[in-house]
Amino acid sequence: MVIGIIGLGNAGKPIAERLLNKGQRLKVYDLNPAPMADLAKLGATKTHSAREVVADITLVVLPSSIEVKSAAFGDDGFLAGTKPDDVLVDLSGTDPNFARELEQECARRKVYFLGATLHAAGAPAFTIPKGLLSVVIGGKSDALEKCLGVFKNLCQKIICVPEPWMPKAMKIAVIMFAATSSIVCAEVFTWLTAQGIDPKLFSRLLQTTGSGESAARVEDFLKRGKSYGGALSNSYKDTRQALETAAALELPLPLMNTVNQLQEMARAQGLTRLNTPAAIGKLYEILTAIDLSDATVESERVFPEPHEPEVIYLGDL
Repeated sequence: MVIGIIGLGNAGKPIAERLLNKGQRLKVYDLNPAPMADLAKLGATKTHSAREVVADITLVVLPSSIEVKSAAFGDDGFLAGTKPDDVLVDLSGTDPNFARELEQECARRKVYFLGATLHAAGAPAFTIPKGLLSVVIGGKSDALEKCLGVFKNLCQKIICVPEPWMPKAMKIAVIMFAATSSIVCAEVFTWLTAQGIDPKLFSRLLQTTGSGESAARVEDFLKRGKSYGGALSNSYKDTRQALETAAALELPLPLMNTVNQLQEMARAQGLTRLNTPAAIGKLYEILTAIDLSDATVESERVFPEPHEPEVIYLGDL
């Protein structure tokens, strides 16, 4: 079996490297020739278009719906390269509505379509080579079965849900929680610091009183000086997708609108490349003139030891 990979950026290239290390035959494509050349040295086959890279199973690993749409359609698009019973797996930052559109296009061509998202507690360059990540993947059970071997070589957990668009919606929901948590922590830390209370003492209080979930959120914020988690630019993109979906549903999201406004302010301060907690912490320092630099800890995040891949089914497949 040959695997095609479209998109060799922060996630796509380490995915390709890990699969090559597992003995997988790969074809690869990216607009940038440099990562293709690197992977060719490891045994991958370079291609010249998204259409040419399509294989038995094709992984699309691009930043957003904009890039996926550009790669999908047209004479050289990956849809033009598919044949019946191929499997297309979209691991990109695609919004739920475009995932539905891709599913319809694939169904018209009798191609299996799976929507998927990667979840890791750290930067892709660190977690993917070690297999320290999970994938949430949605679609028909027979298509899922065809891909399990590939994802067992890549991930610790393969979490299967019924519909291809569901992983996209749930990944955005995860980001909604995380972005809101960062803002709450920054505001609480600022309020405590202004009164002369060390937020690290507050963290110990939460741990002592058994408030486990709140303590974990606060501890993550204290570790914001490390490069864990996604950049503010990614969190902003997902928040915008959440609000656009809500607008289409005529659903008010007052809290997420406030989150988005604060993200806009952080972007205006040039903080987009920082991880989200670090960016929001810095923004609150700018807004309040309260120094939060002491409200950090330097301890390293403990990653779980690799284990045999686990397949989990949620919902009725």
